[in-house]
This record gives sequence, structure tokens and C-alpha cells, in this order.
Amino acid sequence: MGIYYCTRLLEKRWPIADIPRSEFRDDWLAVIVSVGLENMLAPVAAICAATIVAHTGFGWIELPTEGYWWYASLAFVVVAVDLYKYAFHRLQHAIPILWSMHSFHHSANAVTFITGGRHYWLERVLSDAFLPIIVILFRVPADMALAVGVVIFIPDTCSHLNVRMPFGRFATWINNPQWHRIHHSARLEHRDKNFAAVFPFWDILFGTAWVPRADEYPATGLVPAERVDIINSVIWPIRHLRHRPAQNELAEPSRMPDAKRSSN
Repeated sequence: MGIYYCTRLLEKRWPIADIPRSEFRDDWLAVIVSVGLENMLAPVAAICAATIVAHTGFGWIELPTEGYWWYASLAFVVVAVDLYKYAFHRLQHAIPILWSMHSFHHSANAVTFITGGRHYWLERVLSDAFLPIIVILFRVPADMALAVGVVIFIPDTCSHLNVRMPFGRFATWINNPQWHRIHHSARLEHRDKNFAAVFPFWDILFGTAWVPRADEYPATGLVPAERVDIINSVIWPIRHLRHRPAQNELAEPSRMPDAKRSSN
């Protein structure tokens, strides 16, 4: 909770956009439902993952951890995990059944720190249960796994901050609120851009980068806009069976103005 209050102070002090209280309520509702159901099903996911690992083997590559090699291995695992997250994220936008779940995250009409935890519950359960890829590939010590989690968490989750945080020439070095806001943009030209969780290098390398202008802070959300409640937080893909509309089906989202611009 301490982290949340600190981020709220930042979002109030240097906001990208003014956000109604109802949007915060929607985010909290979605996160509570998601975390609750994920925790209930975590043992099932763990059993499935353990079964897969038992058949494939655990930690095919054992990384050196003596002395300074620990830090080199940490950097290697962070890059590997980030590449995996980038690839899986692109699949979530490309495969209809995955998009039907991932669209729940993009349904946030306002992006804040809490939006980082707004994911459809089954999406995470299935990925934990059936995609233990990093565990299969690398033998990672517990302390290194914890460090990897922290390193990934900071840019990945904090990129959802509703904070005007100009990175200047470093905007393409590490994920940040402006870079990731393009990914959540409701504008057609920003569709399927800026997937990276940590390093925008992957977007640049694979042709999915949109380098924002200094004052480019677009409105966010799905087109048309949608709101969540407890029921569709649980059954979102079933209720919507969402498909990604073709580009010629989309209209420019005139319903939502761009985020307020700085007077500077």
C-alpha cells in the first residue's frame, strides 16, 4: 500500500490526464477480482507447470553464479525474460482467443499505476500453468529470481503511471509512461505499437516501435469505450468473444480528447 500511496502522490502532482474517480474504482474492482481468482487457482497452475517441467526437465542451462558472474547471469536472465514477455505480448494481440482475454487490460479508459495489475484472471493462470518456459530453460537461484522480478516489475508496472515524466533522449532506452501510453492509445496509428516490458530495443528491432513526440500523450482505451463490473470481470472473454476489428472498421475515437497538455 505504501507504493500505491507514493504513486498516487506523483499522479496528482504531475498528471498526464485528469482521471475521474469512477475510473480508479473500475481499476480497483478489476484488480481485486483478478488477484482473488488467480490466488484461488494458483495451486492448480503450479501442479500443471510442475507436471510439464517433470517431463521436459528443469533448468537446461545452468548459469554461473560465482562472484561477478552472478550479475552477468542476472543481466542475461532479465534480457531473456524481457524477450519472452515481448513475444508473448505480441501473440496476445495477434491470436483472437488471447486477445479476447488481453483486451480486458486494454479496456481501461484511463491508465494509472493500478492499471498495471488489471489483467484478466484466466490469462495469468493459463500462462503460469502451461508456459513455464524460463523455468525449463534456465536454472536460476532463488535470490536471482527475486532480483529478476524486481528489475522487471519497476519499468513494466510503473510504465502505467499517469505521470508526465519526460525521458528525452533516453525514451527509447527503457520502458516509461509515455512510451507505454502509446501502446494503450485509442488512436488507429498507435495500434500494436510499443509492446516492450523493459527494453524498447525489442520494439525497434522487430519494427513495432512508435517513438512519441515530446508532447504526445494520447487518450487511451478500447474503441468503442467499455466499462467493467464484477460480472464481466469474471466472464469477460465469454461475454464479448472480442475480435480485433479490421483497420477499416475503426473510426478515430473522437469521443475522447487527448490527455491534457503541459503549458510548458
